[in-house]
Amino acid sequence: MTVNSKIFSNLQEINPSAIIELFTLQLSASLHYDYWEASNSYEVGDILGHTTANKLIVFKCTVAGQSGTTEPSAFATASAGQTVTDNQVTWTAQSVDIERFHAGSNLNANGQLVWAGNSYQRFPVQASGFAFQRGQLPRPKLVVSNATGLISAILLRVNKSTTGNDLTGATVTRIRTLAKFIDAINFSDGTNATADPNAEFPQEIYKVDRKSAETREVVEFELAAPTDLAGVRIPGRQATRSIFPAIGTFLA
Repeated sequence: MTVNSKIFSNLQEINPSAIIELFTLQLSASLHYDYWEASNSYEVGDILGHTTANKLIVFKCTVAGQSGTTEPSAFATASAGQTVTDNQVTWTAQSVDIERFHAGSNLNANGQLVWAGNSYQRFPVQASGFAFQRGQLPRPKLVVSNATGLISAILLRVNKSTTGNDLTGATVTRIRTLAKFIDAINFSDGTNATADPNAEFPQEIYKVDRKSAETREVVEFELAAPTDLAGVRIPGRQATRSIFPAIGTFLA
């Protein structure tokens, strides 16, 4: 894991810039959305996932009506922005929902922080447990405020599609950079001579393994590395001689 040279150099200074911690929560098209149904009435705004399509693509109803008797084959290859005709319904492919947030404060009164062109909303969140311990993969905890009801609303939506899912399988990405490198739009005069969207620590990517607690005040999630989930093995494909004939042979 290599640290960006600008990050590394700044951290060696006597007064290094403050570390900015950001998070993204990305849903899964195959886990967190309803699936297509034959001869079903759809309204504008309905969103569907798909089991065989790109897992980062979902389909939003832009023309209401009744679906056909067979699922559109175009679902499997559609890209963002592409429209798919389904009997009376028109679907438009779009990216899965991504929530972006940060726990700190910044120069904007509305609490937004812009990094690499993306806006991150200020939101009470506490993350811990990212350190590696004795060679074991970390299983961080993410505690998110439920004061506004936002997280519970997301949970209700995904649980309506997949009962008891509780965001299991959603992707959480931890992004860290330094204050001196954030976008110029964050500053009152709109300028930042040291802004650099590539100057960041290596991103840390985890999956939501389970919801460990939910109250009126907070929701707590336990995260895990993609290779540390139940039922996941490495390698994902077993090597046999029928696939790789050279296995078990030796060269002198």
